[in-house]
Amino acid sequence: MPGLLTRYMAGELLKTILLTATVLVAVIAFGTAIKPLSRNLLGGADILKYVMFAMIPMMEYALPFAAGFGATLVMHRLAGDNEVLAMSSCGLSPRRIFRPIFLLAAVLLLVMLALVEFLVPVFWTRMESLLAHDVTRLLASSVERGEAFTLGDTRIYADEVLVTEMPEGSQAETRMVLVGVAALQVDERGEPETEFTAEYATMDLYRMEGRSILKLVLGDATVFRSGDGSLVRVPTAEPRAIDLGRGFRLGVKMLTLPEMFAVQAAPAEYPSLQPQVDRIRRLLVREATLRFLKDELTAGRQVEFEDRGRDTSWRIISAESVTQENGKFVLQAPVIERGGDGSSRRRARASSLVLTEDWRDGRMVLDVVLTEPQPIDDRSGSEVRWPTEIRSLNLPPSAEFGAQEETPTEVVSMARAFESKEIEFVSLGKQLGGAIKTFDNAAQRLLWDIEGRMQQRMAQACTGPLLLILGAILAIRLRGSPPLTVYAIAFLPAILDIVLISGGEQSLRKGPTPGGYLLIWSGNLLLGGACIAAWWRLRRN
Repeated sequence: MPGLLTRYMAGELLKTILLTATVLVAVIAFGTAIKPLSRNLLGGADILKYVMFAMIPMMEYALPFAAGFGATLVMHRLAGDNEVLAMSSCGLSPRRIFRPIFLLAAVLLLVMLALVEFLVPVFWTRMESLLAHDVTRLLASSVERGEAFTLGDTRIYADEVLVTEMPEGSQAETRMVLVGVAALQVDERGEPETEFTAEYATMDLYRMEGRSILKLVLGDATVFRSGDGSLVRVPTAEPRAIDLGRGFRLGVKMLTLPEMFAVQAAPAEYPSLQPQVDRIRRLLVREATLRFLKDELTAGRQVEFEDRGRDTSWRIISAESVTQENGKFVLQAPVIERGGDGSSRRRARASSLVLTEDWRDGRMVLDVVLTEPQPIDDRSGSEVRWPTEIRSLNLPPSAEFGAQEETPTEVVSMARAFESKEIEFVSLGKQLGGAIKTFDNAAQRLLWDIEGRMQQRMAQACTGPLLLILGAILAIRLRGSPPLTVYAIAFLPAILDIVLISGGEQSLRKGPTPGGYLLIWSGNLLLGGACIAAWWRLRRN
């Protein structure tokens, strides 16, 4: 008989809770699709898929209230039909009568933990990926609204867009033809680096090994580089390709529990810290390159540079003296060579040469300023005009140094191995110290964010079982009141619990403090205290 009673009560509770949860989840999930639909981010075939994905995350909030509502209805009916009184008359203690409630609460706790720690993050990611994966729809929607479309460090604006699937003669999956295009590439500080304007452009989307690559080609374009102030008009211009990756991770809420532990162990690998890591990587590349130039020039060895924009090469042959200060090299009476080896080689001597470094278009470049260059040893027999300024030179690939291939964790470790006194270039040393400090601050905020999210998930998981127990106890204690009135009494502290959990999470994201932990768990303490007080009154009566 006791086993039959347990199965009967558990079955009634499960049926009511599941039915209530289904209705709540369906309503809330359809509500989440309103905003993407209003922004034209979902097509007809994707609406149902988006709603199905949204149902799992919405269960995090719907399931606790459905559990409380279902327990209130079932136990209120049992109390109203005197079934609880009959159980008590048969000698069953309150603890034995509530055994199905307590068992169901334990199962609900496990379900909530699995939900918030594993399932919800995965489906949040699928929801965001569904919105962001279709670049063509996002771009078309932005053009229709007259807004700029941002991808990585590139911002694109267009007057009109035409979309072609699987274009002929190309391996691209989708081709977009843009009319009236303006594209802007920004640096790590968010400042304009290169500006492109064109009458038309093509944007090809490639899928390779699970990754999405976006390639933009502008026709009859005008290009302005803020670094050297140059303005040129070219038949075609190709900004840097944009790697969209395998998907979009927009926040800590999309990390499962094992992934959170992995980020805590190696925060440098987290995508949101990539800008800080890239800045450290650039500084390490600059430091290694400048150190190489200093060693080569002071030792009197030849140094070769590539002018990739003009498909030629330059070489510093010799100089009477070399001085440097903070990465700026000054050579007196240098001999330089243009054109590489062979009959086309030409040399000149200048009164001085100034070599400075900069970072443009994602690469370290070198600028040269010559004073009074005079040709020497010209075998062509013709007078050749030598430029006084040579911009955007690169070292050959075999001579490029620094942390270009290392993982983010290795890059940060390399940077920490440098001490300011070890870096010969004072300005660069200060920049590297500032970059490491910026990274540390960003990593600390990330770890605080993860800690707040972990506590929020655990507190949220405890809300469901507590609300289920409180609703069941109040339903018997207040059996003379309507069931909705009983549920409202349990509903109010549950709402307060959700608010306190959210406030505690925000507090912990700013830094772990005893007050933050107390705040995030105070709502559950309130629900737990209400359960204990109601249980004590029930046992007495």
